[in-house]
Amino acid sequence: MKRFGRILFCFVPLLLVIALQNLAGIPLCGITAIVTFLQNYRTGISPEELLQKITSLWTTSAFTLTLSAFYAVSALIIFGVWYAKKLKNTEEEIPLRHAFHPLMLPAMALLAVGLQYVTTYVMSFVGALRPDWMSDYETLIESAGFTDVSFLLVLYSCIIAPISEELIFRGVTLGYAKKCLPIAGAVCLQGVLFGVFHMNMIQGIYAAFLGLFLGYLKEEGGTVAISMAFHACFNICGVFLNGFLFYEPDQPFFFLLWLTVGVLLTFAGIFLFQHSLVLRDRKMEGIS
Repeated sequence: MKRFGRILFCFVPLLLVIALQNLAGIPLCGITAIVTFLQNYRTGISPEELLQKITSLWTTSAFTLTLSAFYAVSALIIFGVWYAKKLKNTEEEIPLRHAFHPLMLPAMALLAVGLQYVTTYVMSFVGALRPDWMSDYETLIESAGFTDVSFLLVLYSCIIAPISEELIFRGVTLGYAKKCLPIAGAVCLQGVLFGVFHMNMIQGIYAAFLGLFLGYLKEEGGTVAISMAFHACFNICGVFLNGFLFYEPDQPFFFLLWLTVGVLLTFAGIFLFQHSLVLRDRKMEGIS
């Protein structure tokens, strides 16, 4: 029963962050409503028109991105303190100043591009089976402002979200999961919870798949900073390079070709990452 209770506790970070997502909108909606009222109350605007203007503002992609960034910063602070106070001493096996080796950057670049291909084809396969899921996903991405590159999108997607989400799932969640499960089970659990966190079937499936690699990078690298760096690299590829990658899901030959390219790049990234860890550890041994 004690172990079962510990497993259940691994769900607490997910439930907390979902609650935080919903609560974060309250002050932001209140502030925008007050600002809109102050800007328009002297114009003779009717209450109905004012309400329509406020609700229209709340549905814009800019507001959605601002809300996401606001929530992510709040989560970063809360889970950053939680991780630092309760788990950092046992989870951070490698000092940050020694965590990275120069070869890790090309390794992460290869792995990020490879996983962009693999996850995209996973999404395409699932979307072919369930077009309604894909339609819901595309609507969500468009309404959230993820289709147009903007400063706010880059700030949120490439900097704030990777840090906060890694603290939540590869930091706190994985740290507690390892106390009650074998490493493989703990990594799988946090990956599944990372998928559930996205609250969308298509996004959840590829996020769970990605979460497994992020858990692997954190455990192999010995610090959550490495999974943060890769998460940022993956999102940067998604924001800036997605239009330059080749996808041909409707043509069997090219489908297999680019899927093979993605798998090979993924394995090449893993191999180079493992090699960089060997070189890093040798360097640390020489310093000590």
